[in-house]
Amino acid sequence: MPGIQDVSMTLEFPYQRTTGPVIGPFLTGLRDGKILGSRCGDRVLCPPLEYDPDTSAPLDTDLVEVGPGGTVRSWTWVVEPTRKHPFDHPFAFAMILLDGADTPLLHAVDAGASDAVSTGMRVAAQFREERTGAITDVYFVPEGQAKAQDITPGEEPVTISEHLIGLHISEPLYPHRVRFAQGLLDGRILGQRSPASGKVYVPSNGYDNMERTEMTEADDVEVADRGAVSSFTIITPVQYYGQKETEPYIRASILLDGADQPIIGVDVRDIPVDEFRVGMRVQAVWKQPDDRDVAELGNRFGGAWEGVIDRWEPTGEPDMDPRPLQEFAF
Repeated sequence: MPGIQDVSMTLEFPYQRTTGPVIGPFLTGLRDGKILGSRCGDRVLCPPLEYDPDTSAPLDTDLVEVGPGGTVRSWTWVVEPTRKHPFDHPFAFAMILLDGADTPLLHAVDAGASDAVSTGMRVAAQFREERTGAITDVYFVPEGQAKAQDITPGEEPVTISEHLIGLHISEPLYPHRVRFAQGLLDGRILGQRSPASGKVYVPSNGYDNMERTEMTEADDVEVADRGAVSSFTIITPVQYYGQKETEPYIRASILLDGADQPIIGVDVRDIPVDEFRVGMRVQAVWKQPDDRDVAELGNRFGGAWEGVIDRWEPTGEPDMDPRPLQEFAF
């Protein structure tokens, strides 16, 4: 449907870690245009290790330069790169035995096409113009395509590495959520009436989890865009870098007329905190149709209220008795 997109979100967790006595110099070398390996007896390990991989015995920090050329020992072609990959076009991941090393390095080869990659081919390192002391500072190309580079070493060693672990999630909205979203764009709030209990759920999960009964489009019902406050919390924003909220505001649950379940996570900013109360009758003031947005609506929680409703206002009606509303506190 127009205006309704698939659910798309990214979960990310940034963190930092110290690099240590071996990985630190290795990353510093990449930033400065060199690839380093570590001596382990009569072998050279690349990437370098702090221990002997056969005996687990600690190794002296004895690093030597390897490469920049090497031989592909095995490889796989990446047809559809993700945003986390080193390139936005197809490329190869390869096990590369660098000249002077005795163990292969797994890294990216930018070869242009899969038929340009083969086991035994020669490749050479290329360093990116902007380097931060990360494994992605370098990549490989077929040896004949390597270009000469003039790299100026940095002033300080790399002692901290920064990482951003992320998971991108994309899925279509469930059919009942699509109808709910379209209702919001049309200025209507849709719920579903359980065929088993007769209770109306807003927004619906597509089933009555108390009665274990599926609900279909035939069970869709429209509820009012006004109701009574069943519970609320006053949120005082904690100030930190990037914080957009500056003033206290209300996050409320509202039992809409015709519903048996309150809508939750409703942010109220236009009613004074000291006037807000359980039982208060409120009315949604919708945004103009062209300004309504349900992009934040997902399959599992909430109603994207701030994307479609401009504000909530008191209706001026008498308050509802707060005692029955205790059942709907969230």
